[in-house]
Amino acid sequence: MLPEFIFEDVTEIFLFVAKYIPRAAAVSRDDLIVFIITFLKSSSYIKKPYLKAKLVEILFYFTFRSNDREVGMVSLLNSHPLALNHLLPALMSFYVEVEQTGAHTQFYDKFNIRYNISQIFKAIWGNHLHKEKLKEESRNIDSFVRFANLLMNDVTYLLDESLRKLAEIHSIQTEMDNKEEWENQTQQYRQEREGTLRSDERSATSYMSLGNETVEMLVFMTSEVADPFLTPQMVDRLAAMLDYNLKSLVGPKCTELKVRNPETYSFKPKELLSQLVNIYLNLCKHKEFVHAVAIDQRSYDQKYFSKAVSILLKWGLISDKNASELEKFVNEVEVTIKSEGDDELGEIPDEFLDPVLYTIMEDPVILPGSRVTVDRSTIKTHLLSDTTDPFNRMPLNIEDVISNTELKERIEKFLQEKRQK
Repeated sequence: MLPEFIFEDVTEIFLFVAKYIPRAAAVSRDDLIVFIITFLKSSSYIKKPYLKAKLVEILFYFTFRSNDREVGMVSLLNSHPLALNHLLPALMSFYVEVEQTGAHTQFYDKFNIRYNISQIFKAIWGNHLHKEKLKEESRNIDSFVRFANLLMNDVTYLLDESLRKLAEIHSIQTEMDNKEEWENQTQQYRQEREGTLRSDERSATSYMSLGNETVEMLVFMTSEVADPFLTPQMVDRLAAMLDYNLKSLVGPKCTELKVRNPETYSFKPKELLSQLVNIYLNLCKHKEFVHAVAIDQRSYDQKYFSKAVSILLKWGLISDKNASELEKFVNEVEVTIKSEGDDELGEIPDEFLDPVLYTIMEDPVILPGSRVTVDRSTIKTHLLSDTTDPFNRMPLNIEDVISNTELKERIEKFLQEKRQK
């Protein structure tokens, strides 16, 4: 038995040391590494996620001071046998665990904790042994896809919120720049708008800082292990997210993001555009990703890629080779769109359509509680973030679903007949 208050005392002491007197820990760094990794990896010993978050915070502060060899722990994290074997999978597992902390502030807490995790990841990225461990972990598709799904959820939310806040800031700044009209507004209106501006500035800065780090982690992950991001439950959502943000940065409404002193909000549009393009480049050779971009009818447009390449070439943020690679990818997407467009199915019976996405089902399954039939890939995607039946909120595991073989055979027969015609 390990009373948690003992664990909390140890972490509080070392958190204080890490923040204010890091040199005091120099004599016990090896023991500290063992302590931290043991309890991060063996999560069942400590039930409260906020306590384990202190372990990540301690590591963050010591890696944050990586330039000081006597204080920083990066060299130890890149050489200690326990760290080489268990640090990366422990951090990935905890990244998933903090999605639900039980606290009323869990939605915001998880972003702060994951920011610390991203900084530790960044500190050890250069080590080939950690990269090999990442590849080893990625072979366990189910657990890695859960991690990758939450990583992508964070990127989607943080970029969406930060860009939306920047557009609101642009709107208020434009309004205030028109001095005559601004002065004609009531004092109460001006105070409300100024208050909204200050609130939006704080939110944009916070979301953008976290978003930049999360996008960078997604770039690294897709460069090292592509397969989990190409699974049916991931690839379409990833393509749609990338297309949407590319459109936001270079599309017709990109001028709405022009704010004064964008760097004060950690907004670096050219660098962000470069990172998004890098993710495309990491996945562009895979036919699953090409197809996923091709079927995105909401945001995909060939001209956005041309504009992005033009901007990046102008600022020296993309090589000629990568620009050609991206052009080749877009051409393949266009060919896929045309071939998909030729495959007209006409009117599709409602029972063949997934009730969530309204696309024709490939592998229909029956949910045991609600008895609703959905596509297997749809429910697998849902269960990555929420382990309940979306139609009645009852607990659900993917192993519980029932294959609807009779409906699947009818759908296949329908498709075969349509294609023959």
